[in-house]
Amino acid sequence: MANLNAAFNMSQLAKLARSDNPQKRDQLFLALGSLCALEPTEQSAEGSAFNEIMFLLNDDAAENIRQQAANMLCEKSWAPRKLILQWANDAIPVANPILLKSPVLTEDDLINVIGNASLFHRLAIADRPHILEGVTNALSSFSEPEVLVAMAGNATAKMTINTFASCVRVSRRHGQLRLFLSNRDDLPRSLIPSLFAYSNTQEREIIATKFGVDVDKFSDVVRQAVLEQTSAEQELQLDTEELKIAQLVHKLAKAEQLNPASVIKAVALENILLFEHSLAQLSGVPIDQFRLAVKRSPSTAIALACQAAGIERSVFPSLHRNLTELTYLNEALSGDVGAKAAKAFSGHSSAAATVALRLMAQNT
Repeated sequence: MANLNAAFNMSQLAKLARSDNPQKRDQLFLALGSLCALEPTEQSAEGSAFNEIMFLLNDDAAENIRQQAANMLCEKSWAPRKLILQWANDAIPVANPILLKSPVLTEDDLINVIGNASLFHRLAIADRPHILEGVTNALSSFSEPEVLVAMAGNATAKMTINTFASCVRVSRRHGQLRLFLSNRDDLPRSLIPSLFAYSNTQEREIIATKFGVDVDKFSDVVRQAVLEQTSAEQELQLDTEELKIAQLVHKLAKAEQLNPASVIKAVALENILLFEHSLAQLSGVPIDQFRLAVKRSPSTAIALACQAAGIERSVFPSLHRNLTELTYLNEALSGDVGAKAAKAFSGHSSAAATVALRLMAQNT
């Protein structure tokens, strides 16, 4: 530890820490931070007291003072853990350097911050070098486009196929996210068709070149997803009430206000048209294909759509029960029906569920 006896003794430090002058306490805090940044504190009573005084001073330090101290210690592996954890959950100017750089933070620490702090804290963690799969999975669970863009653009971030699938699903409405995903060498090849389907012509050329995609060898379903646009003719076939609902769902989706809760709420309101259009939109399948798939295998199709839309598996049984009560479904969720519905969740990523739903409609 930096030789405190050369500058202060512990009694002097304690006396200064109790000063009624905020400026003096802030000056002391920064002085201690500078000393701490020089070399590790010893595992001694003196070192423990030193760290404890810093921690106590931190409570009353001004935000700009805490920020300066955090910048001093953010890259030090010997920085006081108790103080680092407090800074990690502090206001973002203080937390940012800690979340980006501190080697003191463990994977569990980062996951706790992700779950309890703000969007801006998650953005900082998404930019952190070499974050592991547990961290990226926690980040993706919020489906925040800004965070997913930062994470996908972080070439050192490790991601599971489910995390990638979540990114691909959200990329339907975010060109920058699609661009970053297409630039990643570790993008699972099973997700390339879905990313391709959501991309514009220029983006598709980039994907085709990078991954050696031959569009002519794609299945009919994938080619249809790539080329498909919601046609004006299809809208004209809807009656006035349904057209209004379709336009509402499209508007909500464009404003990023359509989410799994929208589907649950539509069922609670006993509005089947709103339910169908909301779930079809979120699952990335046109309404006519969604209905064809439900006609062929009702429970499995709804389960696939829920998986594609990001609706939790635990929610599905109650959703199925409510749809049965509304006579939208007429089969019990048991036996072979229940097994197939369960496999729709366990056997597919969200992107793969979209493709499976399209295949089901095509085979009707």
